[in-house]
Amino acid sequence: MINKIGILCTYSFPEGMAPTIRILSYGQGLVDNGCKVEVVIFQPKVDNNSYPLKGYAGGVKYTYAHQRDNNKSKLHKLFIDRPKSLINALNIIKLSNSKDKFDCVLLSFDHPIYLLFFVPILRMMGINTGFIGDEFPEPIRQLKSSIPLYFKLIYKFVNLFISFRVLMTEALKNFYDEKVCKKPTHILCSILNINRFEGIKKQMVAQKYMCYMGNMMLAKDNVDNIIRAFKRICDDFPDIDLYLYGTPSEKDKKIVEGVISDLGLVNRVFIKGRIDYNLVPQTLANAEILVTSQPVTKRAAGGFPTKLAEYMMSKTPTIVTNVGEIHCYVQDGDTVYMVEPCDDLGYAKKMRYILTHKEESKEVARRAYDYAINHFGSKEVTKKLISFLSETLANK
Repeated sequence: MINKIGILCTYSFPEGMAPTIRILSYGQGLVDNGCKVEVVIFQPKVDNNSYPLKGYAGGVKYTYAHQRDNNKSKLHKLFIDRPKSLINALNIIKLSNSKDKFDCVLLSFDHPIYLLFFVPILRMMGINTGFIGDEFPEPIRQLKSSIPLYFKLIYKFVNLFISFRVLMTEALKNFYDEKVCKKPTHILCSILNINRFEGIKKQMVAQKYMCYMGNMMLAKDNVDNIIRAFKRICDDFPDIDLYLYGTPSEKDKKIVEGVISDLGLVNRVFIKGRIDYNLVPQTLANAEILVTSQPVTKRAAGGFPTKLAEYMMSKTPTIVTNVGEIHCYVQDGDTVYMVEPCDDLGYAKKMRYILTHKEESKEVARRAYDYAINHFGSKEVTKKLISFLSETLANK
């Protein structure tokens, strides 16, 4: 029986981008299944975040190990804030474990130095650790071809002490099995707190729109392909605009703005910026079409888009590109509309088809919703995770 699980992570919590959404969904699903969950964030908390340094989110306890003063120098952040945050995080785990023992602590980061710090010490404290992997390690997800030798050596060392892995794709499992070592592994491609979408229905809006939602990193999501596809059909659908939600880097933003300008779409395509977490479900539901356009990369092969589960839960027709292991879960014309990557002509044809076959596309979106409920819902997904953890830890 799994009673208490800890999660160590580096990103903002409980509000943030896809990694935050996944960890919050992990936590809420585990809580719904009767587990106690404690998230410890060792990335120092910045001063202007709207949420407190510690608290509860959906029944999930969370604590920031340290609060950073943004007025301090970069050297202060590196040599004072960072070590203090790491040590504080370890002490938080140690104190909590002394009161009520963790069955395991999940490590939701892959930086080798952080792994080298936490894993052996947690093992000496008698705490089982597991590794959560949502993407290939840092150099590869930045589109490098491989990881440095010292990364591999550290991974091999820390994996002597790690009990199991929870990975997003079979590609990740094969990578770690071959490059590091074999470990008991549970595949968890996507997870979502489906309660966020309860009661959400499509509303009438002043301006119809297609919607992209993500980080807008061009190398990761190929947003310019969506814009070029929209250009091909926009004159035939003058009442529909394209909204891009996300916070791209300044470099990528300038490129996207250049594409929009060059195609003469400044009055039809709009970069909307970051959207409030609580507004996501309704914004997705109100769209005519939801779009994502990952190219073929090593990064795409190892991951699974968190946004796809959200798209499917919104009951809005969705277009995805056929990359990675997406095709293992959804099929063209059944639950989504699928196109080959970097094919703006094919993408435009799917846009046109959806807009001219409204009833059919609604049925596809309804099947997508049913699929997401049954396969991505956090309570059902974590129930399987708990079974895996119980069996794996019992056999240690």
